[in-house]
Amino acid sequence: MLWDESFESWIELGVRGQPAAILYAADGTMLESWVGPFDESEVLGLIEA
Repeated sequence: MLWDESFESWIELGVRGQPAAILYAADGTMLESWVGPFDESEVLGLIEA
């Protein structure tokens, strides 16, 4: 969760609305992004891969 009062991070990350989520690997690589609700099992599958 990131709170950015200026919305600069939203702009940089391409977030256009809420809810939105971006999952990153430990090395900073983006694994997946979602706009709207997302499936918890999909997130866990990506983490386990």
